[in-house]
Amino acid sequence: MCAAPMGMMAAGGQRPGGDALAAWAEGLAGRRGGVRGQGCLRFAFYGRVSTEDWQDPVTSRARQLAQAVMLVAGRGVIVAEFFDTGQSRTLPWTRRPQAAALVAALADPDRGWDAIVIGEYERAFYGSQYALMAPLFEHYGIQLWTPEVGGRVDWRAEDHEETMLALGLSSKREITRTRIRVRTAMAAQTRE
Repeated sequence: MCAAPMGMMAAGGQRPGGDALAAWAEGLAGRRGGVRGQGCLRFAFYGRVSTEDWQDPVTSRARQLAQAVMLVAGRGVIVAEFFDTGQSRTLPWTRRPQAAALVAALADPDRGWDAIVIGEYERAFYGSQYALMAPLFEHYGIQLWTPEVGGRVDWRAEDHEETMLALGLSSKREITRTRIRVRTAMAAQTRE
């Protein structure tokens, strides 16, 4: 059984913000987490919210983190957090500040975590981004956990690969559909 951690750390070794929702989400991680020394995985959580003015970063982070905590419950603890605010999913990981920090940490053997957990696929990946990132994660021996596959993504399982690729297309389709809707609505407003 995994023991509770001392406290989740944000990217760069700092604790997350002191607001009530962040404390609540961190508390969830503390109740369900563990430490590697007891056979548990150490996870880095990655999340993202695209716009501060249309989405609340605090509640979006809390929701994504809660999903990630539930996914790894009993198997490990989230010990690091990388959360991008105001970054579009269409940007590659290297152009999102927190995702880029996560990628930079991959090569560090003392990074303090063994796996990455995301709370929602669409917050992390878009289009073919998963196909670009998976070989990098695999190269450094980092597991990827997502709710959409119910846990660890198996790099060699055809059904996992197909699921991840389909989710990437769905994420891209969602953006395209929204753009078309907005343009169509603007054209209709202009005509009227």
